[in-house]
Amino acid sequence: MAKSQVRLLPVLGIVAAGLFAIKAVSIAEAAGEMASNNQQQAAHSQPAHSEAAPTANVMQTSAEPIETTDATDPESCPAPDLLAEQAGLSQYEIQVLRSLAERREALEVREASLDTREMTISAAEARLDDQIAALQTLESSIEGLLGQLDEQNEAQLASLVTIYQAMRADDAARIFNTLDDELMLNIAKRMSPAPMAAILSSMEPERARTLTTLMATRSEPPRTVAELEARTNAP
Repeated sequence: MAKSQVRLLPVLGIVAAGLFAIKAVSIAEAAGEMASNNQQQAAHSQPAHSEAAPTANVMQTSAEPIETTDATDPESCPAPDLLAEQAGLSQYEIQVLRSLAERREALEVREASLDTREMTISAAEARLDDQIAALQTLESSIEGLLGQLDEQNEAQLASLVTIYQAMRADDAARIFNTLDDELMLNIAKRMSPAPMAAILSSMEPERARTLTTLMATRSEPPRTVAELEARTNAP
C-alpha cells in the first residue's frame, strides 16, 4: 500500500507540470489578442479628415447613375432553346415541343377558318329559307289569282251558253262556224243536248265534223301524260 502511494507522487507531479504549461500558453494567447485589439483601436482613432476625401469620392461615385440591365430586354432574355437546355430537355424533346406548338397554331387557324365558313353557310341558308318563303307566298298569291280567273272564265262561259241556247239554231250555227275550236268546244260541252243538236245540224258540215271530233276526243281518257297536261291547261 505504501509503495503505491510512492509511485503516485511522480505521476501527480507530471500532471501538475502539464497543467501549468497549458495555463501559460492560454495567458500568452490572451496577451497577444489584447495587443492586437489595442492596435486596431489606435488605427480607428486617427483624425476624421484623413477619411473625408475617400468618403466624398465614394459619395460622388454613388451619386452617379448606375446602369442597370432591363430584365424585359429581349436581348438580355435567354433564348427558348437555352431555357429548354437549362430545364434539362434534349434536342429531340425540344423539336417535339416545337412541332406540337406549330401544329396547335395550324389547328387554331383552321378552326377559325371553319368557324368563318360555318357562319357563311348559315347566313346563306338563312337567305335561302327567306327566298323559299317568299316564293311560297308568291305561289299562293298566283294560285289565288288563277282561281279567281277560272271562276271568272267559268262565269263568262256560263253566260255565253245561256245566250246561245236562247238564240235560234240557225243564228247560233252561223256564229259557231266562225269561233275558235277551243272556245266552240268549251261552249258546246256546257250546253244542253237538245239546243246543241239543233245548232250542230245547222252548222257547216266541215265545222260540224270538227266540233264532233273534238267533243268525242275530249270525252275519252288521255293516253299520255302530255295529253293529260294539255287538257288540264286548256281553258
